[in-house]
Amino acid sequence: MSMSPGLRNVLDILADLAHNDTDSDVSESNIISQSGLPKSEVQIYLNELESRRLAEEVRPRPSGADFRLWRIKKQGLEALKDQHLE
Repeated sequence: MSMSPGLRNVLDILADLAHNDTDSDVSESNIISQSGLPKSEVQIYLNELESRRLAEEVRPRPSGADFRLWRIKKQGLEALKDQHLE
């Protein structure tokens, strides 16, 4: 699966922050902070990862939360492994 460098970078960051654990929640603000990209750009990449079934937004959000939580999916970890083999 072909990925742009920005998309790959956000997926790498999500995997690192989750310690490659598909059950770990990662806050969107941490992903944005680590990426150094504008919030809007990271949100586009996260939505693209979700549409490709490589990551998922944790739903429902915690009560009163004004942030989003994300999880890497097994397919996301596999995509990263495949990218490293290329």
